[in-house]
Amino acid sequence: MLLSGYAKLPTNTTAETVYQFLAIAILFDKRSGIILEAEASMVTNIAKKFIAQLLIGYNLNDGPDELMETFEEYYHGNAKRALETAMRMVFAKYQDYIAEQKQR
Repeated sequence: MLLSGYAKLPTNTTAETVYQFLAIAILFDKRSGIILEAEASMVTNIAKKFIAQLLIGYNLNDGPDELMETFEEYYHGNAKRALETAMRMVFAKYQDYIAEQKQR
């Protein structure tokens, strides 16, 4: 399954000039909640790969806090707040998905 989240990028950054918004898309296993693939609309390939490495293998059932701590520790780019906001949106959509599944 695919989920995505978006957030406005900080002004006067290369990423904001190119994209205006940061987009994160993840593919996850709907049985386990584990992120299988991830992509973020970062300008450089190294940043895209780095974000993907932080996300792949993370279990959405563990909630956002541990992942936000990982971002805080390892990501020190200008888009940090946008990245965290977009991922929180992904988690909110995942919680909506789980709630829908329980109602069925």
